[in-house]
Amino acid sequence: MLKLASLKFASPREDTEYPPFDRNDIPIGFPVLPEPESATRFALLRAWLKWCDTTHPCNQQNVRSQGASPTRLIYVGYADLEVLRPCFPKEDEGVKYTALSHRWGNDPPSEDDPRFCTTDSNIDARLTRFRLSELPVTFQDAVQVTQELGIEYLWIDSLCIIQWNADDWKREAGRMEDVFASAYCTIAATSAVDSNAGFLARNTSTEYVRVQDAAGYQVCFCAHMDDFEKDVEQAGLNKRAWVMQERVLAKRTIHFSANQTYWECGEGVHCENLTKMLSSPRKNYFLLDPSFPDHLLKTGKGRTVEFIHFLFENYSKRELTEPTDRRAAASGLEARIAGALHCNSKHGIFEEYLHRNLLWQTSDSNTKRIMYDEDRQVPSWSWMACGGGVKFIEVVIGFVSWINALAFDAERDSAALIADVGKLQHVTLKPHGDRYTVSNFFGRTKGWIQYDVGGGESGSRDRCVVVGRTEEGEKTIDKKSYYILVVLPTREDGSDNGEYKRIGVGMVRTGCVKRLRASVRIV
Repeated sequence: MLKLASLKFASPREDTEYPPFDRNDIPIGFPVLPEPESATRFALLRAWLKWCDTTHPCNQQNVRSQGASPTRLIYVGYADLEVLRPCFPKEDEGVKYTALSHRWGNDPPSEDDPRFCTTDSNIDARLTRFRLSELPVTFQDAVQVTQELGIEYLWIDSLCIIQWNADDWKREAGRMEDVFASAYCTIAATSAVDSNAGFLARNTSTEYVRVQDAAGYQVCFCAHMDDFEKDVEQAGLNKRAWVMQERVLAKRTIHFSANQTYWECGEGVHCENLTKMLSSPRKNYFLLDPSFPDHLLKTGKGRTVEFIHFLFENYSKRELTEPTDRRAAASGLEARIAGALHCNSKHGIFEEYLHRNLLWQTSDSNTKRIMYDEDRQVPSWSWMACGGGVKFIEVVIGFVSWINALAFDAERDSAALIADVGKLQHVTLKPHGDRYTVSNFFGRTKGWIQYDVGGGESGSRDRCVVVGRTEEGEKTIDKKSYYILVVLPTREDGSDNGEYKRIGVGMVRTGCVKRLRASVRIV
């Protein structure tokens, strides 16, 4: 994940230095943090930005987002720092702006009480100007940070998207990839539990003890420690689904945690006490890519599939106020990955890795299907169709032959798969934990099935779609297994109209499946 890099600092005595350390697993930094709203703290933020601009490639615009500007921004550059106004940059204007990543809180505004939101009823009044004091503390802090960084424009979702306007929300949600990818810097209100909490103030103790050895070397032992995993990764903000794509697509992020401030860019993480953390080439390393997913594509197909599964497993466990946002909150990530892979994607499933992506299973026992609006329907074969966490079946590349008959429906707007359907034969299913054991009449285990929804929709109507067949060196066909999707006719009476829905996933011996019909639709 992140590896600590030791630093050497000059001591208060001009003729003395701290001793060099041979170990690089001990965090070394200044014992006292700057005051929350001091000039020193903001000078450090500006130094981080300038240093990254001049020595890193992080701020180089990628082809997709080059020159892209959000539909609306907030102008914060007036001489009167209290005055703000919305602005509408041109598509190719390339305005420098910050973007705020924040939590709405457990009591978010509603249409009846639209606090701190832009709505159809107040947008005309705000088009002239409004005052900083009208905003909640978290927004005020974001304005102050933006101004201190010398940037004139700020993007905040609830102010720059017209809330409770379905057309505007749909249009702007589709632009979220560019909003955060094009931002000069993202401000993460990591410590703020809601819009009223603010994030600049902190209550961290700066107590420390200074010790000196016989040679005059001095070391300070502090009550506070930099802990990026606890302060940022495990913070409430990073448990939100929307925040994942905000962070992954951002070029650089300043995390204002409860304990200290962290700078994150493609070269690693810097702490406010001047400790530096270096990224290591593991899964989280790809999340730091300022041109996501360029680093990933250089690692080969195996690592790419592994990361996609890791990313969506992580995302699926995150919280959403509205379950029906499960698709929209990952749309920017999906679009960015699909574009880099030069392939089609539908509902979180990439055509390049279609078969592997379909082999997901729910990891929560109380999983329910999400009731999407009619115009935002998600097909049953997508992991986005269910709420709660999912995990992907581990498949060793090269030991499975995938079924060519399984593919996306070629119709442009279709949300269906085209596949051959089969039937489980000469087997019985018995509950076993969160799965069903597939056995023959002699009680010998022939595989397993896990239904997507707890309690299952199992029964004599179960059908299956073969996704792939194992090729693990087995000499006889009865030793080989199929990876399958368990499906059910969409008609309530169970009759076959050529249309099925997914209800589970499994793995069974090849002799347990009989082919029934070719080229059916899985919806």
